[in-house]
Order: sequence, then C-alpha cells, then structure tokens
Amino acid sequence: MVVTKVLLATASHEVRDHLGHVFAESDQFELAASVADGAGVLTALDRYPDVGIVVVDEAAEDGHGHALARTVGLAAPLIGIVMVVDAHGPTEMNTAMALAMEVGARSVISRNAGLEEVLTRFEAVASWSTVARAAIDAERNGGRGGQVVVVAGAKGGVGASVLALLLARAGRTGDTTLVDFDLGAGDLAAYAGVRTRRSVVDLAGVEGEVTARMLRETTYEVGGGLRLLTAPNDGERGEEMTPAAARSIVSALRFESHLAVLDVGAHLDEPRATAIEFADRVLLVTTPDLPALRAARRVIAQWDRLAIRRPAAVELVLNRRNPRDEVTPQLAERIVERPIAFTVPDGGVAFAGAVNTATLLETPTSVHAAVAEVGIAAISGAAATLSEDPAEVTALVASSAHRKGRSGSEQKRAARPKRGEKRADPEAGQSTVELPVVILITLTVFLLCAQGIGWATSLLAARAAAQEGARTVGVEGYYDASGNPRDEVIERVREDVRDKLPGWMDSVDDSDIEVLADSVSVRVTVSTIVPGADLSASSSAVVYRER
Repeated sequence: MVVTKVLLATASHEVRDHLGHVFAESDQFELAASVADGAGVLTALDRYPDVGIVVVDEAAEDGHGHALARTVGLAAPLIGIVMVVDAHGPTEMNTAMALAMEVGARSVISRNAGLEEVLTRFEAVASWSTVARAAIDAERNGGRGGQVVVVAGAKGGVGASVLALLLARAGRTGDTTLVDFDLGAGDLAAYAGVRTRRSVVDLAGVEGEVTARMLRETTYEVGGGLRLLTAPNDGERGEEMTPAAARSIVSALRFESHLAVLDVGAHLDEPRATAIEFADRVLLVTTPDLPALRAARRVIAQWDRLAIRRPAAVELVLNRRNPRDEVTPQLAERIVERPIAFTVPDGGVAFAGAVNTATLLETPTSVHAAVAEVGIAAISGAAATLSEDPAEVTALVASSAHRKGRSGSEQKRAARPKRGEKRADPEAGQSTVELPVVILITLTVFLLCAQGIGWATSLLAARAAAQEGARTVGVEGYYDASGNPRDEVIERVREDVRDKLPGWMDSVDDSDIEVLADSVSVRVTVSTIVPGADLSASSSAVVYRER
C-alpha cells in the first residue's frame, strides 16, 4: 500500500493533537512534519519533496491561513491542499469550501471532523495529487530519460575532471555528453585537446527553452559519439549562470542524451548545487590521503545541511589508488563514513604523459581500463571489481592496445575458425529463450493498463454518481420540519446514484452509498487480475443548497 506523507501547518495544539490521533489510526497517511508558519512550510517542502498533502489551518499565520495556502499552491502546484476550518453546519462548510477553492485548496475539514471524514477527504486529495504528478512526469519525459551523472571533487587536485572525461569516454553510446560545469576554472577542453568559442553559459540566457538544436550548436564533438559542452574561457562569465538555467540544462541533457556527465569541480555555488540536487547519480572523488578524505566528509555534511543531497545518495570514488598507500580503502570508508563505490588506480608515468600531451582520449592506460571496467559498471548499477595487481591491469591495457593496432584483415583472420573447428554461434537459441519472456512482459503490461483503465473509469463513475446524489439532497432537503433526516430523501438519493452508475456496477448496495446533510459519498468495488483481491474507487460530493 502506498503511504502518502502529510505536512501540517498549524499553531494550534488542539488541531495538531486531533490530527495526530487520526494519523495514528491510519496506515495510508503519515505525518512527515508539523510547522507553525509559512517559512516552516516552505523549508519542510524542500526537506520532504515526497509530501503529497499539505494541511493548512485557516487560523495559522495569525489568521492568514488562506494566504499561506495560496503561497503553498504557487510554490508546489501538484501538492494537494486541505484547509482546516472552524465551521459546523452545512451552510458554513459550503462557504468555507468556496473560500478554500479560491486559494487553491482541494478540500476542507472541520476542526472536530471524525476519522472517517478526514480519511475520505485525504484519500480524494491524495488520488488527485498522484494522478497529476504522473501526468506531468509522463509529459515532461516524453517516454525517454537518459542518466545524468555529476562528478564532484572533495577538494582541488583530486582528479575529478579527468575522471569525468574518462567516464564519458567509456560510456559513449552515440549520444553521450560531457559538460564542464566548473564554471570558474574548468579545463576539460584542454584535456580533450580542443579550442572552443562557445560554452555552457551561452545557454543561460535561454533558460526554460533549451532544445536539442541549442545543445548541438553549443557542444563540440571530441570523439566518436562523445560531445563536449565546455566551461567559459573567461572564468568571470560563470556568474551569468543561474540556478533556473542550470536546472533547464540538466533537464535538457536528460532528455537528449543517453548519458550526460557533469564535472562540477570542488567549489559550491547555487548553479552547481542545483546540478547536484537534480542529478541521477553523484560521484564524490577523493584520494587516499587524510586532507582529501576529511574534505570529502565535510562536503557530504555540507550538502546534507543545505538539503542539496542526502549522504546515502552520494557515491564515493577513491582515485589514484596504489597498493603501497598507507591509507587503505577500509580506512577511507571509516574516515568519510561512506562506502566506496569503486577505486581507480594511479596511472603512473604513462598516464601523466597522456595528460600533459592532451591525448587522454586516444592513449590507453591502466586508468582507462579501470574506469571502463569498474566505473561504468558502478554508475549503471552492475556489480564489478577491479584487481589491484598492477601487472594484471597493465596486461589488460596492453592487450587492448594490441587489438586496436591490428588491421581489419588481421582481425578477420584471427576470428576465422581453423580447419576442422566448428564455429559456435553465440546467438543460437537466444530467440527461443527470449520470446516467452517478451510475451509474458507484454501480457503483464497489457493487463496492468487494462486494470488502471478500469479503476479510473470506476472513479469517474463514482464521482458523477456522488454529484448526482448531492444535487438531489440540495433540491429536496435533508432535514424535515423537526430537524430529523428524511428517510424518503435518503432512499431517493440512493436510487439516483444507482441510476447514474453504469449497468455493470450493479454490486453497489446501500452500505456503499453514504448520504449526509452536507455530502454524498459513493464507493465502487473494482475487480482485479489477482483472484480474491479487489480495489475500491471512492468519491464524495459536497451538497449545495438550491435557493
């Protein structure tokens, strides 16, 4: 069962205690935080981005709760807002509902509302928020989403830029982008051996409108399938970048690239903090020495304090690892208090020569082999280990360079089987194994889609029937002259609800239709593909009196 997190904004101890008991009795909703003012609400929303409902007391902010609700709606339009109002009768509740809807709220509850009423209102609002977020995410991604990996340095000189370049080189698949986001001192263009005129800050003026064409016109092709988006040649131009522009660039890279690697350097500002926050993976690079490891621990703590990135979402990379180092990977993990995602060996003289001659993209070294074998496997979620034996790594690099230097005819002759040797077809039987799996996955997706359509149809039908019943109550009146509920009106409402429901929903009985003076609720049971398990689609409508 999906649990919806709720944020409560009230200064009233009575409201806090009352709703606290409601949350304690429910397994569908969880109280994420309780704050007393508008500043606390905005801070809590940044701290808990998965909040689905915000409950605002109209008495909050010294009686300016409606203004607070409007502020929350503007800051987070996909979060459902529920107002707590001091109203009791149907007329007062209708007036409170109208005022709440004007400021963007989805529903209202009275201060002394019971458990069932609160849960019913919360369920409707949570359902709306979930559907709205899913629709926006589907439209934003367009069915496609690449991976954005940020590489940051614990301090200057730990090799974060070189590692970002080699990660992009090892992961290139035809649409890989390397971005130098170290705006004040980025040097990836020099490592790649290219001269540039355009840079990433040229995209700052078109924030919110970064397209594939703009990315192509701003990037440079530095290798087969690898494009480079450089930092500005004049470091002071880095101040032109804004957090909004950084977020737009990250979103465009995720949509247009299979893999985007961003080098953000070792310093923090608002644009780089935005890139770190919205990246899919963040690699923090350090070296096996105490100053760099202490710096890594401070960086992780700073990101956590500023609500940029939680420690559990930061992956530690130990660069320039040598078996003779006094600081072992185990000691490094204890110092930083984070596990090491992967290690990269020290490249030695060969690697230093490739750096100094700007031939990192062409010259294979032990560092290239380590990143290709372990680094890409780590950021793609696969398990991988790398031997720390330098001789083994050197042999791997030598064999790779030897294969690269052979001509095409030599490679074909090497691949040709000898006389009498039977060639093994690596794809033999693969189709036979994969076909049932593909059919099973396709059938499962089809059944889930059909289940979702059926639930949505039932929810819409329940909503229409509840509105029809509420209209009947508003016209006929719920109470008689003595102030007692009119049984004939209740029965007529139930008949109108059943008439409004489709014919295949004949299983709805009186217990599924709740008729009150101020609202009508309808619950429809939906059969599922799992035998013995059913879903329920519930909806309620507020009664408006006919004058």
